[in-house]
Amino acid sequence: MIELKDYFNPVNQEFKNSRYTEGAYGNSCLLNNAFDKNKTAQIALFGITETRNAFNGSFDSDTNLIRSYFYKLAEIPRLNVIDLGNLKSGKLVKDTYASVKYVVNKLLQQNIIPVIIGGSQDITVPLVRALPNQQNESELTVIDAIIDNYDNEFHSNSYLNRLYQEFSDKLLISIMGYQSYFVPPNRLSLANKNGCDLYRLGAVRNSFNQIEPILRDSDIVSFDISAIRQTDCPAASFLSPNGLYTEEACQLASLSGLSDKLKLFSLFEYQKNLDNNGQAAHLIAQIIWHFIYGVSQRKNDYPNKKISSYKKIYVKLEKIDSDLVFYENRQNKRFWAEVPTGKNGKTKIISCSENDYQKACKNEIPDRIWKNISRYLK
Repeated sequence: MIELKDYFNPVNQEFKNSRYTEGAYGNSCLLNNAFDKNKTAQIALFGITETRNAFNGSFDSDTNLIRSYFYKLAEIPRLNVIDLGNLKSGKLVKDTYASVKYVVNKLLQQNIIPVIIGGSQDITVPLVRALPNQQNESELTVIDAIIDNYDNEFHSNSYLNRLYQEFSDKLLISIMGYQSYFVPPNRLSLANKNGCDLYRLGAVRNSFNQIEPILRDSDIVSFDISAIRQTDCPAASFLSPNGLYTEEACQLASLSGLSDKLKLFSLFEYQKNLDNNGQAAHLIAQIIWHFIYGVSQRKNDYPNKKISSYKKIYVKLEKIDSDLVFYENRQNKRFWAEVPTGKNGKTKIISCSENDYQKACKNEIPDRIWKNISRYLK
């Protein structure tokens, strides 16, 4: 891991220790040089300042103000966090992308969860490229007020098109928190055409129990802080009077961390020049804290535990030829469903809610399960 040090501008030791009390991350968080001392970390925090492909032009995405608030927060036991500093930007944007891919891939190989702050959301592309086992299907959840498939020119408002083209049927994309009045019909249609699962702001707000299984199945969460309403987060690249409340943003982060499958978490589009009183930086720090807390509460469920160890339930549905199979972890009442993929009788296990199971018992096919069946039977 020592070879990663040169990719970063490290955090100044005096900045880390000068103002923080015992038990806060300012004293417990490991720094870049910890790799020399063979210390272990489960989570690696680092900043990205690359914004040259931002939709409205580059902006100041310095993350040290976020750090100053994060370092004041109480450390969460049982998890070592290392702050690698800010990733050095390359001469060209593609050089930065290559660095992001390399660093993240190396961290994932060591079972370290990267938490990325700053930069524009086009950085999501090299994050997906960094996932190991590219031949397998991966899942990306995007939290955003808009759907970033704007046009053919590559930038932070069109990066989804690159993912559509590059990964095709190897990447399942869910988009949470979008607001309908920001999404023209052609962009909504394009997202549907490319198999995206779409959840409007109201759907997220009204049913976190239905949102949790989506995050439980995700490998990556790409969170555009523009999804949070302006009064709560005034330093995003796209500001709106409506959006997620602070508590909802933190809850989504906590549910993301709770996922046994999730490999990395990222927060984009922070504009320091708009953060006059540090409100957005303070909120982002708390979102990071909630993510780490979620990781500390992981249940070691499927896929870490064999699905065969759970209670298996067959539900007969009139609308499909075969039984629908559910699995229940009776210890925490989490459910999974087995759906056909249309590939030589093969099936796939997806997360679902207890409400999905109850619907199936009433001879109704739950939306999430039907979307997955439809996707694989195309």
